Amino acid sequence: MPDSFPLPPRFSSVDEYLSSLAEFYLNPFVQSLAGGVHILNFFLTSPDLFEDTLPEQWVTFFDQVELDDVLDFLIFFKDNTSLQPPDSLSIFLSTVQSLSIKRNLPDEKLQSKPVPPLHSSALSVGMSPKKIHECQYLSSAISDVCSKVATPHVIDLGSGKGYLSRTLAHEYNCSVIAVETVESRTKGAARLDNLYDRKSGRKKNANTEMGAGPLIHIEKFVDSGDLTDIVEQAGLSGHKIVLAGLHTCGNLSHHALRSLVDTQEIYAVAVVGCCYNLMTEKDGGMFHVLWCWLPATDARRPTERDDVGYPMSRQLQSYSIPLPITARMLACQAPATWTRETREGFFTRHFYRALLQLIFNDRGLLGQSENRILIGSLRKQWYSSFQTYCRGACKRAAETYDAKFDLSCDNPFDISEDVAKEYHDRLISKKRRLCILWTLMACTVAPLTEALIHLDRYYFLKENGASEVHVSVVFDQGISARNLMVVGLKC
Repeated sequence: MPDSFPLPPRFSSVDEYLSSLAEFYLNPFVQSLAGGVHILNFFLTSPDLFEDTLPEQWVTFFDQVELDDVLDFLIFFKDNTSLQPPDSLSIFLSTVQSLSIKRNLPDEKLQSKPVPPLHSSALSVGMSPKKIHECQYLSSAISDVCSKVATPHVIDLGSGKGYLSRTLAHEYNCSVIAVETVESRTKGAARLDNLYDRKSGRKKNANTEMGAGPLIHIEKFVDSGDLTDIVEQAGLSGHKIVLAGLHTCGNLSHHALRSLVDTQEIYAVAVVGCCYNLMTEKDGGMFHVLWCWLPATDARRPTERDDVGYPMSRQLQSYSIPLPITARMLACQAPATWTRETREGFFTRHFYRALLQLIFNDRGLLGQSENRILIGSLRKQWYSSFQTYCRGACKRAAETYDAKFDLSCDNPFDISEDVAKEYHDRLISKKRRLCILWTLMACTVAPLTEALIHLDRYYFLKENGASEVHVSVVFDQGISARNLMVVGLKC
């Protein structure tokens, strides 16, 4: 079967598409949205980041139109004659749309076999509707790959609670090795295995040994494409194996793809990546910025190994297209799936964090780059007001901040409610501008960055001897935003 990629309609080859996408993405204005600005620093420039980044005509247009109308226009590219956007803005958005890869789910009639329903099966126990949809479609696609390779053996990399693993084992009779790093998830998967056995009436053989049953769990941290120890532990040396992954986070997707080259027994990979913000960029020089966005105890933090990260392929290396942390974070967005309620939550979180960054700046806490202020994610209740947010965020920041110079006050993280209220009330009118800039970045940078990431993976597999390479839509994006599957075969 010929290689495939979900090209936008006007392109006839992947090479042609990459050339056009690279030319547009390297435009200085696009680069400013992709990495030259950071919403965290929205209030640290004068004028604010909105005026400092956007053309004057766009600023005037955005300031005059109702916020919801602007957001709908940016997110859905709706033609609304009453808006009358500047021609340059319309052309810019149309260009982005023409370069965005197709994300619609293929007609089920095109599937090689029917996709089995899982919602009424014992396999669906513990699954959300989103997870049911993902396991339903990805397991069918992986079964197709197994048929091509002529093997029942699958490694499920980053298996979590084992939803995909159980589906492959019991719906498709695959022999599955579920590999997970976090002990609590492995134990949770074992409990769900037992629950499935009870609900399905399946009798479990207590004497089944490693590698002899349809599903086994291995707890292992994977930091390369060499999975030989996992293969040996599962007793599958010399057997053909398909490596699968449902939302392999960050660099784990890179390790999965490299396994096709680095592990003799891996004859095919079929992975859906996610968490591009947890990827690293080779020689990006912006790795440190990532840390201020992650909780201090996040076990998924990537390493700074030189051989890991974007770009994987020689083809993308030749274009020298940077993907700094801002671009990779934006690539995790799917604005078309936002509701008015969810997008308001995004905007509030960004507004509060940008306000707090201004307070930190005013108190001299940002004076030296080595002083990273780590906050990460807070629980929902901390966002009920800016005063409440300050309490939670400052407690987190004070625990991780390493002061290396004299501070202007005894406790710079002691922000009173009166001070927090003064900052909030003074700048609340600027929130709409922050909302618009963030949405513009998410709607333009996100789809193009995700396309570049998948082009890089596509070319890496082609350059490293894969006999077939396919990038295809495997989920309904309205249900599961990260819906692109990368498949490579070496048989």
